[in-house]
Amino acid sequence: MLSDDNVLHQMVLPEQQSFYNYWLSKCDGDIFPSRDDISPSDISKQLPMTSIINVENDEGRRFKYRLAGTGFWKLYKSEIQGKFIDELPIGDRSDYWNRVLGQVVDKRKPYAGVTQPGTINAANYALFWVRLPISDNKKDINLILGYDHLVKISEVKQDQSRSGLMTA
Repeated sequence: MLSDDNVLHQMVLPEQQSFYNYWLSKCDGDIFPSRDDISPSDISKQLPMTSIINVENDEGRRFKYRLAGTGFWKLYKSEIQGKFIDELPIGDRSDYWNRVLGQVVDKRKPYAGVTQPGTINAANYALFWVRLPISDNKKDINLILGYDHLVKISEVKQDQSRSGLMTA
């Protein structure tokens, strides 16, 4: 079964949970949705921070942004569509993201969490994220659907005492 209570417990923001629930509604039993199953109009509120990442296996596995919403400009101050994870200005965070995306592919399941973005432009933010497997042939994970949500670290720390939220 694709539904995973463990991943739901990692999602502390309602935006993460609704994005995950949308993806789950597009799954067909144990079969992952395809790119064609995902309709931008269904996730219009999340589109600015939504991404689709290609799994490239030509010369070793790498992950390349196929699509990236307009909200990513806040993080990178440039276009990231068409760039590989290790080409982004995030320093050693590329190792983190390669591990996360590799787990989505290898373990064939969704992942969620919170981290620091790793960019100068968002140094005072926490990045709450979800990464979800997509399969255009209903078998192999060839794409990863992502959603990111930025929250000022000062707001995370204020809410921590009330919600038990962990800081990045």
